[in-house]
Amino acid sequence: MNIWRRCMQHLEIGARRPLLVRRERLPHLGLGKRILFASDLHLRKDGPRHIVDGILDIVSQEQPDIILLGGDLVDWGTALETLHDLIGSMARLAPVAAVGGNHDRWIGLARVRDAVVGGGGHWLEDKPLEWASGVVAYGSREGELIPAGCHILCSHDPGSPSERRRYDLVLSGHLHGGQFVFFESRGRLYPGALLYRWNGLRFQDNGSTLLVSRGVRDTLPLRWNCPREVIVVQL
Repeated sequence: MNIWRRCMQHLEIGARRPLLVRRERLPHLGLGKRILFASDLHLRKDGPRHIVDGILDIVSQEQPDIILLGGDLVDWGTALETLHDLIGSMARLAPVAAVGGNHDRWIGLARVRDAVVGGGGHWLEDKPLEWASGVVAYGSREGELIPAGCHILCSHDPGSPSERRRYDLVLSGHLHGGQFVFFESRGRLYPGALLYRWNGLRFQDNGSTLLVSRGVRDTLPLRWNCPREVIVVQL
């Protein structure tokens, strides 16, 4: 019975638990800036409201220098108004910049972009954003880098090491940690890492750091031992 209770403690149905704030540090950059990264919101028409409120509460408490959103922002076209309003509320607290994900493309990337921009956010797939002196955020792996001291890629999919090496920091989502985690090994979460090697938390490669979010919410809201989260990065 105790084993059963412990197993049930790890089970989450319906995305009802509070979001985890996962804290990461890159002290070697020495910038004294904080990024809040949220990916895979999968919003519906009603939010859900507790998801929206949870994000806003964390933003208010953490007071980041910028908010980056890593795609899969909506699951339905009816959620575009919710996204617009959420962006507007966050933009009153900190600059917001976003990219799209595969779910956003299903809805219509132009529509999702309009909701972000209309709410006061920046669409990184249009152009990079220098959000602090010498610190540039990008939403595309293609194109030339802007002369700067720090280059950050906000990308829905982690991509390949060869695509990431140009950047000091890469922030990604998409994988949701696999939603079911039986064990962790060398930063990878299993069994999901058997299907996608970057299903994990933090990876280092030639001076570039990749942080992969387990996401804010899921289309199928069922998880085991895989807390939903936002990431706060201290640079």
